[in-house]
Amino acid sequence: MPITIHPFEIGFGAEVRGLDLSNPVYDRAAFEAWRAAWEKHRVLVLHGQFFTDRQHIEFSEWFGPLEDFPDPKDWAADDLSKILRVSNVDRRSDAIKDVDEPGHKSFTLGTSDWHTDSTYLKNPSKASLLYAREVPPSGGDTMFANMEAAYMALPEKKKREIADLIVVHDFHWTRRRFGLPPRPPEVQAKTPAVQHPLVRTLPSGAKCLLLGSHACTIVGMEEADARKMLDELTEWAIQPQFTYRHKWAVGDLVMWDNRCTMHRAMPYELANARRVLQRTTVVGDGPVV
Repeated sequence: MPITIHPFEIGFGAEVRGLDLSNPVYDRAAFEAWRAAWEKHRVLVLHGQFFTDRQHIEFSEWFGPLEDFPDPKDWAADDLSKILRVSNVDRRSDAIKDVDEPGHKSFTLGTSDWHTDSTYLKNPSKASLLYAREVPPSGGDTMFANMEAAYMALPEKKKREIADLIVVHDFHWTRRRFGLPPRPPEVQAKTPAVQHPLVRTLPSGAKCLLLGSHACTIVGMEEADARKMLDELTEWAIQPQFTYRHKWAVGDLVMWDNRCTMHRAMPYELANARRVLQRTTVVGDGPVV
């Protein structure tokens, strides 16, 4: 079956048909079609995919080396540090987690806020591949924002104002912001705060905003002023004309370009409905410039 790409009407994002990820893609042309579609459309959706955790890692690695996630309790299995379990279900007990447990609460608050994966790293990620194993009967959708389109639509005066600003990104900002206890020292040691430009230049030469919940302040600016600017730019970027909402079905794989998108999980019945998604994340090509 040939691979076909079906763009969404909203201006970014597309569905990929004809690619079965349970079988290795030995055909270079098939992989190039997938890669080119990802580069062009930023968010790709593949329905009806059924594969193992090992296969998830293997085809993700076609795009480059994968991140190791710092906290073992979030892994898909004890020996799978390259798959992050995005879920309200404890993998060992298979029971729904206590919504007030600090680690789970922090993770839920973090993923339900607009964010860009791994901007708390010096070398932020290039792509994420999120796979649905269990979905709630309602809610739990994922929203995506096109940060390139949002930047392009800014007034020229605002573009000049933010052109050279540097933002501090901190993995632990969410916990501090919501008054939750800090992560274990060994996890904190792996994720010190880093700095990135507010306006990112993509390999194509296009520019986009680099924002998200890990962005805590702006270098050289009073904290209140920095927060106001970051919040205003985020509100600008999540306007309907820049966003896509994905409603999950079991077997969906969604891949997005972390360099120029932002995303968030929408609410669902955390205490009563199961949601099990698993994510691999492709390491970026280098520090943001």
